[in-house]
Amino acid sequence: MDADPRQAAQHDEIVETELTRHWLTEGERLLLGCPPVRAHVGALVAGHRQVPYVPTRATPEVRGERPRWPLPLEDLPVEDWTDDPTLGYWVDADHADRLAVRLADHLAASHGEARVVVTDRRIAVVYPAAILAEEAAEEPGFRTFEERDARELAALDAPFLGRSIPPRPVIAFRFADGSTLYARDVHAVMKVRRASDRVHAAR
Repeated sequence: MDADPRQAAQHDEIVETELTRHWLTEGERLLLGCPPVRAHVGALVAGHRQVPYVPTRATPEVRGERPRWPLPLEDLPVEDWTDDPTLGYWVDADHADRLAVRLADHLAASHGEARVVVTDRRIAVVYPAAILAEEAAEEPGFRTFEERDARELAALDAPFLGRSIPPRPVIAFRFADGSTLYARDVHAVMKVRRASDRVHAAR
């Protein structure tokens, strides 16, 4: 998770270049590619708070030992999750089968390496192939999971959350099934605006 804006901008350029070169299909336009966020996931699913969130379904096996990140605060109110630097994502859903939860399963289990990608055609979570146990150690490119039609993303915005001064910028992925995935990102406003500009430029 990049807190330094300059470093985050450099990583954003790398992410966009790699996804364009190794993941997009012919004629597909990248709208938003998230960087890896090496932090825990928090969740409020069907009214049950889970911090850190533990995946509810099978996910791909990744190489290496699970990171020994500090644990989130136990009693932090849900609305203040961005004030805990150990949390990189938050999920809000009324049922464990919602899309935000399915994406969060991968984000929580991938040692911080999986990331969310949105294009004009699809939304998915992708892993660098080289980190997957079933792949060759130096396998190039990305592997795709939970791929859905882009129309399942009902809205994309960049709210400021938490009680810190200033509040923290996040990317909010709001899905048609009513669930929401929040991703901490220092350049959230710029990335959401850029995604919107790319949508309008294609029309």
